[in-house]
Amino acid sequence: MAKILVLYATAGIGHKKAAYAIKEAFDEVREKDVQMEDSLDYTSGFFKASYNATYLFFIKYIPLIWGLFYYLLDVTWFYNIFIRPLRRLTNLINTRQLVRFLIESKPEMVIVTHFLALEVIADLKRKGLFTAPLIAVVTDYKSHTFWLSDLADYYVAASEYTKVDLVKRGIRPERILVYGIPCGRGFSEERDRGKGLLKIGLDPSKKTLFVLSGGFGVGPIKGVTLEMDKSPADFQGIVVCGYNKELEGKIKTIAKDARHKFKVYGFVDNVDELMHYSDVLVSKPGGISTTESLAAEVPMIVMKPIPGQEMRNYKFLEQNHAALKIKKPEEIVSVLDGLFESGKLEDLKKNIKKIRCAHSAEKIVDFCEEHVGK
Repeated sequence: MAKILVLYATAGIGHKKAAYAIKEAFDEVREKDVQMEDSLDYTSGFFKASYNATYLFFIKYIPLIWGLFYYLLDVTWFYNIFIRPLRRLTNLINTRQLVRFLIESKPEMVIVTHFLALEVIADLKRKGLFTAPLIAVVTDYKSHTFWLSDLADYYVAASEYTKVDLVKRGIRPERILVYGIPCGRGFSEERDRGKGLLKIGLDPSKKTLFVLSGGFGVGPIKGVTLEMDKSPADFQGIVVCGYNKELEGKIKTIAKDARHKFKVYGFVDNVDELMHYSDVLVSKPGGISTTESLAAEVPMIVMKPIPGQEMRNYKFLEQNHAALKIKKPEEIVSVLDGLFESGKLEDLKKNIKKIRCAHSAEKIVDFCEEHVGK
């Protein structure tokens, strides 16, 4: 079996993308010795089906309730007394296949990009049933109680800001690797913007806005696109709707009669290219989307961050003057006008250079190559 195991969970797209970036970097040096798996594939059917569906329901329909739970469960004493025992019981019932897989596969090192596998492996370590080094890759710019474990050997932090937060939560500094959140290497590579825009039928001489919905098409994409089209600024747009076919159809209908030119896509596998063709990203501030924009040095206009991890990610960007925010779609016109008419866009790019952590996946691979089997 694999010497190195990379585990994620399909709760949103970001955890998988981070894991894939790590696997991609490993493939350059040891393709046959690395295995990537979805932890939820090794859980009960109901648990797997409800895990992602519940998350998406909350963030799409009742984000305020999601935020309430997120912050409440991040209160250490409340979590330790009421939630941790319940989670251990739930994991015990639903993750037996994962436990068996971990014990039988005997990896020399495990890297997790979601806390589900972290919790399961920590319990196995506590019982003396698992001894391989465990690296936890925190996929947001501020951690959460769910991520905390004395039995994780190392944490990969998104930034120094993240490291400070982890230390405050009791993680020893020497166990924290400030490598950044892993994303595809294409986001850090330079592209020929002019040729790229011509290839997709857009004008290289115009400012280009990239509206990105995320894999499941969540967010006020329709409203933002409608409001963007009211702007007198001279720009063109790229809109990616993810797996949301209904949203894709609505945006294509809008694009037919729009005063600005929009290229509309569903799910795409070349987000890195499209981002490099763009001057500004308009998106939700998920951990991976934020990291991709920083890696590509494309300033972000954050769309209505939900309470919880998105708001915390935005706070990181705000503190470093590396993004702008709109609370509702109607605000996009004034934000764009101010962005294009002043030197604000260049200021944002300068600030991004100060905080971006490029080549995270490669740094993780180098660290593992030095430590695996030792």
